[in-house]
Amino acid sequence: MRFRNRDTEGNGIKVLALRLGILQVVCSLLLVFPFLLKAEDGIILYPANGSSVENHSFGSQQILSNCWTPRELRGKPEEKAIRIAPLSSHQDPPQGRFPNHSFTPLKPELQNSIRRVQPMGDKKVVALTFDLCETGNEIAGYDAAIVDYLRDNKVKATFFAGGKWMHSHPDRTMQLIADPLFEVGNHSWTHANFRLIDAGKMEEQILWTQAQYEILREELQSRVLAKGLDPIEMNKIPKTPLVFRFPYGTCNSQSLNLLKSYGLAAIQWDVVTGDPAKGRTAPAIVRAILQQAKPGSIIICHANGRGHGTAESLPLFIPKLRALGYEFVTVSELLTYGPAVAGSDCYELRPRDNLRYDKLSRPK
Repeated sequence: MRFRNRDTEGNGIKVLALRLGILQVVCSLLLVFPFLLKAEDGIILYPANGSSVENHSFGSQQILSNCWTPRELRGKPEEKAIRIAPLSSHQDPPQGRFPNHSFTPLKPELQNSIRRVQPMGDKKVVALTFDLCETGNEIAGYDAAIVDYLRDNKVKATFFAGGKWMHSHPDRTMQLIADPLFEVGNHSWTHANFRLIDAGKMEEQILWTQAQYEILREELQSRVLAKGLDPIEMNKIPKTPLVFRFPYGTCNSQSLNLLKSYGLAAIQWDVVTGDPAKGRTAPAIVRAILQQAKPGSIIICHANGRGHGTAESLPLFIPKLRALGYEFVTVSELLTYGPAVAGSDCYELRPRDNLRYDKLSRPK
């Protein structure tokens, strides 16, 4: 009968464990260090934030289905219209308050202006985003055809909503934040140019919008309780927006530092549809997206009545991107797939290409 030496066996196991530990460390370093290098064009690749996609939840189908009928969720064509409105209470805080939610400073890897993500293994994920902006002297629209198509085809998307837009469209806002397909981000209060306003106005534009989101979330919670739904379902809806988009894509170091302190990631884009231009056609939007989109892209569109040709383009480019293997995710989900590609400047496609907005827009 042959016996094994227990001491020798124990030492062998220890050596094997040590080797496996070293191998794990090396693999981790190989994944992280390449993304700490500064690129020649001033863009920095930051490591991913380490959270898993499963940890991100943006709504509850139970709440959505029980608080609105299918007919109530469907939109009406007339909702897309933009109306002129006199300057009024939009200059006051929503219900006279600032947000209750405490701020967690933004992680270093998500600071600066994020243009896209570099997914690990070139995973084919893209974030489809829609701006819901509203200036001080108007009531912007709600492009129901866009939302209806996304719901019908189970397409995830992120809506960057202005605080005043939320105030003007409370029911539609609550539907968006309740829908598990969608994420709702902050797009400032009245679409002010952050290069032209002072720090005090910047804070108002950011925090009033956060507060308006909280107000509507609280109203939604009241509806959930009134209908006898499980209140735990509300935990699936973020208590505050997690991401921010600068109006006109304009920023400066002061505004980026403010967002950093409020824990809001500044989300730009790398695919421009050009849909705010009157006369923009669906085929032109499709060409722009198919030519520019790549793994980790962030696509900018509009759903506030200024998305010309956008609704018509969705059934043309979404099936094509899916056929190419692409998956649509929310922006916060996209940030978990790999390092963010970010820089200290904000622009449309090339540095300084949005300076024209400084002449066209004035502080609001």
